[in-house]
Amino acid sequence: MNAAPPLGLHSGKLRTVDTRNNNQTSTLGRYEDDHYDPPGLGAWIRRNPWLLVRLGMVMIFTFCAYLAAANLSFGLVGDPTVITAEQINRGELPAGIEQGDYVEVRGTPSVGSELRVLGTPESEVGVVSRYTSANYFYFRLKNTADNLLIQKAQAPPDFENPPNVFRGKLATVGTVIFYDTTQQGLKQAGLPTRETIPVIESSDTPQYYRQLFPAYLIIISLWLLSVIYLLWRKNKPFLD
Repeated sequence: MNAAPPLGLHSGKLRTVDTRNNNQTSTLGRYEDDHYDPPGLGAWIRRNPWLLVRLGMVMIFTFCAYLAAANLSFGLVGDPTVITAEQINRGELPAGIEQGDYVEVRGTPSVGSELRVLGTPESEVGVVSRYTSANYFYFRLKNTADNLLIQKAQAPPDFENPPNVFRGKLATVGTVIFYDTTQQGLKQAGLPTRETIPVIESSDTPQYYRQLFPAYLIIISLWLLSVIYLLWRKNKPFLD
């Protein structure tokens, strides 16, 4: 009795058997077409749109909370540090005094004889205006000459009955708001424009910022809520 020939052998010849299913589409190819996103930043963004929205909210509120915290800190400051005219004229501020500190200086405003129109060399009062409602006025003091400028926001002081004590946040000509416009306003009024000249922003006082404490607390609370919301919902849609 003869044994059966091995699989694939017929009449002494080797026969190849094709076990592939030529009619079936590749599973890997179908997966790539239907579900697979290629690696890269664009694909990650498409997969995480709501996460990015929440991250953007956190970043915006973080910036706002940073500003609010700085103003809150300034609003809690007590008495100002007194700077004398002699110290200013020598260019020697008290030890530990930095820009942004609450300071006080005494002196009489030094202005021109023609105050009907401010912002001119005859008035010796610099005027800086932006956005129609943001007005800043600059003038010197008699006992400090060109070594110090006083800034007053919104409206100038009463030059007919001027104050002799000025309190506010310490800055310089180079760091005050609206730098380019300020330079133009100072030049037009004949005031010094050196960036290192100290400026006392007399409208920025702790008392002013204390009035805004409720608004700052709301901003900080919104920042905390945005962080909690990010950690809780992650990449889920808002209405899910």
